Amino acid sequence: MQPSNVRGKPRTGGGLRRSPDFLRLWAAQSISETGTQVGQLAVPLLAIGALHASPAALGFLAGARTLPFLVLSLPAGAILDRMRRRPVLIVADLCRAALLGSVPAAYALGVLSFLQLYAVAVLAGVFTVCFDVSYQSYLPALVRREHLTEANTKLTITGSAAEMVGPGAAGVLAGVIGAAATVLLDAVSFLVSGLLCRAIRHTEPRPDAGGGRAARSLRREVGEGLAFVVRDPKLSRIAACASLVNLASSMFTVLLTLYMVRTLGYPSALVGLVFALCGVGFVLGALSVGPVIRRLGYGRTITAGALVSAAGLVVLPATSPAMSLPFLAVGQLVFGFGVPLFNVAQVTLRQSVTPSRLQARMNASMRFLIWGTLALGGPAGGFLAEVAGTRPAMVVAAVIGCLPLAPLVWSPVPALRTLPPHPSAD
Repeated sequence: MQPSNVRGKPRTGGGLRRSPDFLRLWAAQSISETGTQVGQLAVPLLAIGALHASPAALGFLAGARTLPFLVLSLPAGAILDRMRRRPVLIVADLCRAALLGSVPAAYALGVLSFLQLYAVAVLAGVFTVCFDVSYQSYLPALVRREHLTEANTKLTITGSAAEMVGPGAAGVLAGVIGAAATVLLDAVSFLVSGLLCRAIRHTEPRPDAGGGRAARSLRREVGEGLAFVVRDPKLSRIAACASLVNLASSMFTVLLTLYMVRTLGYPSALVGLVFALCGVGFVLGALSVGPVIRRLGYGRTITAGALVSAAGLVVLPATSPAMSLPFLAVGQLVFGFGVPLFNVAQVTLRQSVTPSRLQARMNASMRFLIWGTLALGGPAGGFLAEVAGTRPAMVVAAVIGCLPLAPLVWSPVPALRTLPPHPSAD
């Protein structure tokens, strides 16, 4: 852990309200998350409306956005453990702003193509990997250990609020000003986030000032971070569970968009509203996570979150054209409620059990295992929709989301009520 007198870290009582640097990071994350949620619906709507995307093309577009998590997370963690995190946050935000800003510019000039959308999705995903690994690794240095749960809860609440507001706003904005102009708002949000990150005053020590790691093999450091996660019985089960749930949810992101637009004939605003209901569940779950952890402990909260999320996925395929909206609404709400219960507890747990020198590599390894499946879910969902139909593909996705529940329940995770002692640097 960093010394308690590092500038920007709360020194006295009052919790995170007395940490202006955390508040800046929180504001930056809130704005960029909202913009991201707007863009994640606006870009597919633009592809469907302007480029007449097929299910397979839409699936590959979703996969392109998350492909970097599968390919780059592990080396990114090793590299970022050698760097200060704040400059990475700034550069990642500014680059994403420029990339997404190119989409409405190309649309206005009449030269927008799938090739550009794929390229923007992949490159923006690269910088998202850098940003996400950096800010989760930066957080334990920015706030005290006893405030980690509070910090992760606040970040999750605003991320959940973004899930609630973003899709609905994207649907409305796409109907009023067009999908291309809506993507432009996403670009502006990253610009604002980057400026807020630049305003953080926390002084980071130079990693490995003694020079001991400079000569070490990058492959060895990547292997050290991945081995830390895989060998820990709690982290490995959490990663396995989250990876399959993410695979299922990424399939549903493509399948639900196709089902609502092409089978049910929903307008853009109603599509956004359905996705926003998942955000409502996120907010309710995030607001409940503190009391739930105090009552159940960390391990049972993680397990309960996984069970509730899987239940929401099971409800979604039960919809039919004649009775679609209630099932979609309930499924999205229930799934959304379970996600923050799982996420806040497991992120706090893994930050607490990991030595400071391994934080970025641990987070990158978890991202690789958990988020790498997102790159597979979109193409898999689109392919299954073309081969078997949209609703059968939704059933397959729901089954995948339920597969990891038994291994998680029969693991050391549910028995963990409090956070273990923080490990030494070695």
